This record gives sequence, C-alpha cells and structure tokens, in this order.
Amino acid sequence: MEFPVDIIEEILRRLPVKTLVRFRCVSKSWRRLITSPDFVKTHLARIRSEYHLGLASSIILSRYGDSLLSMDPQNEASQQAMELDFPMLPYFPYYVKGHCDGLICCVVNDGSQGFLLLYNASIREYRKMPIPANFRSTREVFGLGFDASTDDYKIVRVPSMYCRLKVPNFVPKVEVFSVTSNSWRKLPDEDTPPYFVEHVFQATNANGGLYWLAEEGDSLRCVILRFDLSFEKFSVVPPPADELNRNISWIGTLKDQLCVLHSQRLSYVDIWATKDDKTWTKLITVPRSHGSSPSVYGSRYTPLCFTKSGSLLISVGGGEGFLSYDPVKNTFTQLEIRGAEHYLQETAYFDSLVSPYFGHGNTASTSSSSSGEEEEGWLADTSSNSSIRQLILGLRRGLSSSSSRSRSKQR
Repeated sequence: MEFPVDIIEEILRRLPVKTLVRFRCVSKSWRRLITSPDFVKTHLARIRSEYHLGLASSIILSRYGDSLLSMDPQNEASQQAMELDFPMLPYFPYYVKGHCDGLICCVVNDGSQGFLLLYNASIREYRKMPIPANFRSTREVFGLGFDASTDDYKIVRVPSMYCRLKVPNFVPKVEVFSVTSNSWRKLPDEDTPPYFVEHVFQATNANGGLYWLAEEGDSLRCVILRFDLSFEKFSVVPPPADELNRNISWIGTLKDQLCVLHSQRLSYVDIWATKDDKTWTKLITVPRSHGSSPSVYGSRYTPLCFTKSGSLLISVGGGEGFLSYDPVKNTFTQLEIRGAEHYLQETAYFDSLVSPYFGHGNTASTSSSSSGEEEEGWLADTSSNSSIRQLILGLRRGLSSSSSRSRSKQR
C-alpha cells in the first residue's frame, strides 16, 4: 500500500530529529525530502515552538582541551554524560561562543592560526568558516544568530576585553559574517560600541538580537549589550529595577526570552525575563540550596532550561554539579551526571536539521560514516522497511483520528 507524498511529508515533520536522521537512509527520495530547505524550515518551526516552552533537547558541556559532552536535561535521575563523536575538537583548546537553531559556533586554537567552526551535533555536520583579519582564536568574542529579515544566519565579532588589555595598539571593531554569502564585512567605526566583552562569555540569542554582558568602563559594573541582527546596530538594555543596586551576574534565555539575574547575595534568586528589552517580569524565584556541601550555599546559579515536569535545571558554580528545582514543591534534587565532573561551559541546545552549510547545498563535512554505506544497509534490511511502514500506518491512523475529533468539535 502506497501513501501520498503529502501524507508521508506531514508524518515525517512530526518526528524527532534523531529519527529523521536515520530515516534519511531509507531511500534517496526520503533523503531529498528530509534535507530539502522547505522541510528543514517547517520542521524547525515545530521544534522552536517546543523550545519556546523552555525545553531543551540536550545540554552540551565544553571541556576546553577535550571532546564535547552531552547530557539529557529531561532525565531528572542519575545519568552518564555522552561523548560526542566530533574529531575536530579533542586535544585543542576551544570555546563555544554561541548557538542558534541547533548550530553551535566554536572557536578553536590549534597552535597555529586557529579556526572558527559551525557544528550541528544532531546531524553530525560541521563547517570550517573563513576567519576575519587579525584573528586571535579563543580570545575573540563572537555570537551566532538568525536574521529573519534576510533569512540568513550571522556570526558577529565584537570587541574583546582580553584583546583590549593584552594586544598592543588594539583597535576595537565589529564585523559580521553572512553564512549564506560566506563573507565577512566590517561595520562603520561609529557603530562600534564603547564596551568590551570577556572572551569566556557566550552570546545570548533572543528577541531578534544577540546579547552580552559587557563591562562599563573601569567601574566593574556590567551593562546588557544588544546587537540587532536586522538593523545591525548596538544598544544598551536597561536591567530590571533592583532596590539593592546589585550588578547583573548572568544573562541567558528561558522560554525563548532574554533572562537575567542579579548578583546572588541573598537567600533567594529572582530570574527576570523580557520579550521587548523594556518590560521585565519575574519569571521564577529560586531559593538557595544548602546542598551536600557548604560551598553550594554561596555558589553561583546558572539556569539552563525547564524540564517537562516543570522543574528548572540549574548548573551550580564551583564544580558542584547540577540541581533540579521544583517550584511547586519548592524542593531541590541533586543530579548525578557521571563523566561530567570537569567541564568549562554549559550550552542549552535543541536538535535541528539545519546544516552548517545553510544556503550552500549539500557539501557538508560529517563525523560519521558515509551516507551511501548507511543507505545500502537500510535498503537491504527488509525488516527495517517493514517497521517503518508500520510506523507510518500507525501515525496515519493517529492523524485521521485527530482530524476526526477536530471535525466533531467544529460541528
């Protein structure tokens, strides 16, 4: 029994990325469909809707001179961190500078000139990018975001605090890389902000812009620096009001909103969120956890994402690991992530089919076996094809049932 192409396409759009990566090997026609720009875009829209709820597919853990690790944020029990099969990173110092739509932007110091990478761990594809002039590898500050006005991903280079302090005659400038055109261009000098960013900070991607915490002169106070991806202009975002006049100690995203928290000197932490860079609302209040070690009480919280149960996953500074906070029960659960005792950065990440070669056809480098070998194996496995056909049939029945219920409600 054959199914119409539009039915198959609708079914596939509802499947998770990991399943679709396997299904690319069912046939050449399925591979063309799943990797087509239209399919990738519509599937991404569905994935984004889940990310808007604050969920994440995985947490990527960076280890500077070692391979990337991945942990499952939806597993609120003990688990083993998984090492990602990515041969470009081990043995070289690197930093994750930002992420967007399943793409991770990494800067790697290979002992020579260094290089810039876009990497999608879900589909195991990476792309080495052209580097800008006077490139200083891991000491640079970059951000990655999507410009909806041009349908293009952009990498933005902003002035680095390290370069300001350590590089003689350093001239700050801002450059923008277009993933589609594969080229860098410098913004006018008058558009360069009078702020510098620590190179260890990741960019935060939200509300159509990129955000960093930047130091305000020599005051040691931080400002929230925003770069609008469409207009390519900088601005400073006023922080939420704080009666204690505390500094901002963290920015990130939760529920697809820009979020901040003040320096953590109280017995609780308020996390604030904004959708328009103007109006702040209190998203959640998190008390201090005394934990198993006295140092936990004074450690920094880094909120990562929400779980499907409604808990907030938090990384605790000082090497204390991860906590899950249930706001309904007002309780903490200590998570044991084996193999992740020594990591440098956390990146809340969601799976996608977006290729690092966005706009450049199917010329991606992969860290897995060739698709041809996989395809031959799948096509030869008739039991797999039978299982897939049963899956499609079951999903089709589910779609029909859902459609019938919808029509009944309308009547």
